[in-house]
Amino acid sequence: MAVEREWYGRDWRSLRSNLLKLCLQHSEELLAGIRANPEYLLEMVDAFVENILVDISQRIPLDQLGLWEKAPALFVNRARLVEWLESDKRAIRGEKIHKGQPINPRQALGRKLWQYFELARREQLADDLGISAGKIKTWERLDRISREVARQYPVGQRCTDEHFRELAGVVKAQHPNDKNLPRKVTTVKAYFYRFCDECHENIGDLNDGIEMTALEEAKDLLQGVGMEMLNECLLKMSNEDLELVDVGFNLGIGQVQYRTIQDYLHAKSIDPTEYKDRLEIILGRLRSCLESSLGEDLEVTRL
Repeated sequence: MAVEREWYGRDWRSLRSNLLKLCLQHSEELLAGIRANPEYLLEMVDAFVENILVDISQRIPLDQLGLWEKAPALFVNRARLVEWLESDKRAIRGEKIHKGQPINPRQALGRKLWQYFELARREQLADDLGISAGKIKTWERLDRISREVARQYPVGQRCTDEHFRELAGVVKAQHPNDKNLPRKVTTVKAYFYRFCDECHENIGDLNDGIEMTALEEAKDLLQGVGMEMLNECLLKMSNEDLELVDVGFNLGIGQVQYRTIQDYLHAKSIDPTEYKDRLEIILGRLRSCLESSLGEDLEVTRL
């Protein structure tokens, strides 16, 4: 997750806070327009965003942390921002009452912008990772529960089977009707392997090992084998097995294409060890098919 760190943790909170302050500094014209001519909200939002982008462009060269350069991506979907403001337009116009008092329009706008930034962040991160924004939201909820569990039941670090079992148990007990949160230990583990920096550090070497092993296995397995013979054996495999072989060897034969092994692990809710075990089994089947086709004319080196 290192490349997406700007969308998480302290860096994201800092960017969100400063971006919200910047937006509210430019909000007077937008608020006045929404009160007077709410039917022109799209045009007003366009003008509002353009002013924000100009201000951001002036801050980027001075930003040593490189956070502001990420901000323009949050405004790509302006129609979504309009929808988000429309959903609470009465509060933004000062027409909504809370506890006998009208809600402050500037505060109402700030709250909607804060919520929109969170939505846009998840969509941006999901696009970067090639997954759904819903999975991002699920991970963030699981991460919060995990940190609470870790405080109550210290286990040294969170990326351990012990923590995964404890976390799965807490989800089952405290969120029994929430179908979005993972309950199986293997699924919890898959989320951590996909999103948690601690787990990324732990499995980096293992993934490298898997990829190197796959290359060596491919070299031995396919040596002296014609494409026609290989295709015949591949046609006998299930779609699921083809996807796994495709991820391991990058052959472009799977119905669903995964950019990395990590994407495949998360989509299938398995960990690297299980992936390697499955790959070895499937390679064994492919080897048997090739051996059968080649007969005694070709000796295939055992794995």
